[in-house]
Amino acid sequence: MRWIIMALLLGVFIFETAVSILNQKHSLRPIPRNVRDVYDKEGYKKWLAYSLEGHRYGLVQRGFNLMVFLALLMGPFASLARWVSLQTTSPIFQSLLFLGIYQTFVLVLGLPFGLYRTFSLEERHGFNRTTKKMFFRDTLVSYVVTLALGGLVLASIHALFLRYADNLWLFVLITWLGLAVLLVFVAAVLGKWFMRLFNRFTPLPEGDLRTRIEELGTTVGFNVKAILVMDASKRSTKSNAAFMGIGKTREVILFDTLLERMSDDEIVAVLAHELGHAVHKDTWRLLARQIVVMGLFAVGIGFVLQVPAFYTAFGFSDVHFGFATILFSILLEPISLLLGIPLNLLSRQAEYKADAFAAEQTDRKWLISALKTLSRENLANLNPHPLSVHLYYSHPPMGERIGALQG
Repeated sequence: MRWIIMALLLGVFIFETAVSILNQKHSLRPIPRNVRDVYDKEGYKKWLAYSLEGHRYGLVQRGFNLMVFLALLMGPFASLARWVSLQTTSPIFQSLLFLGIYQTFVLVLGLPFGLYRTFSLEERHGFNRTTKKMFFRDTLVSYVVTLALGGLVLASIHALFLRYADNLWLFVLITWLGLAVLLVFVAAVLGKWFMRLFNRFTPLPEGDLRTRIEELGTTVGFNVKAILVMDASKRSTKSNAAFMGIGKTREVILFDTLLERMSDDEIVAVLAHELGHAVHKDTWRLLARQIVVMGLFAVGIGFVLQVPAFYTAFGFSDVHFGFATILFSILLEPISLLLGIPLNLLSRQAEYKADAFAAEQTDRKWLISALKTLSRENLANLNPHPLSVHLYYSHPPMGERIGALQG
């Protein structure tokens, strides 16, 4: 059993590495005609350098993480579980301590990679504006939030397992319902709170742009509760915009970098695209799909917790809930790849519909110009490999999006 799990890990790594190499080679082909004006000669060189270095960085990081994880599976996980069992007799606290130590180890192991990416790769290519103080603050806050909320969720699931260990399907059903409620709560409340942990939001000043955004929302039946500017520039030069919330009342979030780089016409077109998602109820559809996927995950967790051979193969004496979450993450990787194909397809179709909505409500030329600006400023890959698109892309390649808008 141990060698099957490790072979699965290695197989996923080899497959994803092959896709990454294919994608990198494909991106060097001639850029589609309708987006050739995104990069001038210097811009293309800048994109190429950033793309190649990012590709190499990704390969090294994934390879290193794989080797460390395989080494942990060979014995340290079981040794850690034995040590933890000496510290407390509570099964739930044993799992939380086990996973807390593992999460801390992962954080420390990833720090050098995070520092290199932020202060070398991103900085040399003109994206980084984060200070080292801010980097470590963000890392610490993310770590604490992950331990607190993740620990609460996992402790709840473990308590359910202890209560319903003899009734697998009841455990799966209650776990699924709990995760579904959590997803809705995150979408409605926690998402905004998370963003405010790391960013400052200020109201967009009165003026023509604010008036146009409010009128656009009113036209399609949405109440724009607030139009907020997020201080994204303190971390990166990359741009974006979004609507927050669910239902007919929304908050508009504009990156300050977006305001710096786009005209009012382009910004209105981008927000019309986001409103298109709201009108088409894409947020609810996405939430429904995530709830269905959570049901599959609940079944998977239940399955992993019912097979003692998974644990004895790695040196454990019996089923261990903490290690079960790690095993589940391994088994989840190939499943997530397969699930990603139809889910990403649905997401890309929703993007086309939102683009069409924006073109109807504003001017398609504004949206085309905005998409090209976003691609240019974010150094987007304009020629990804089709297999990479099917597996990973929630948005269509830029050339295809613009082609659809041009008819």
